[in-house]
Amino acid sequence: ALMPEALPVRLRVGANVQRLRRSRGLTQEQLSELVGNTGKHLGQIERGEVNVGIDTLARLASALEVDVTDLFAPTPRRRRPEPPMYLANARELDQIEDAIRSIRSAHIKSPVDD
Repeated sequence: ALMPEALPVRLRVGANVQRLRRSRGLTQEQLSELVGNTGKHLGQIERGEVNVGIDTLARLASALEVDVTDLFAPTPRRRRPEPPMYLANARELDQIEDAIRSIRSAHIKSPVDD
């Protein structure tokens, strides 16, 4: 039976295998051939569905050209892209401020019913 504490480790290893495989331009089938495994089993590893033996981990690390410890490393978090920065000169800033004032004053005035 799967021990609850094992699932995060399985998911981490699987995510790392998938990320490293993709970064090397390999399909699951290609990597599975390199490690002497089936594509189906590799898919299960990447999804964290199976217990992976040390020998398989060593073959995966070798095929991916990483140290076996890299398969256990915390997965890098995707950073949100920085919002674009716009530069405006003094005249453009004045125009922006005028536009904001116009929007605020138009928003305050309520339409008159005819």
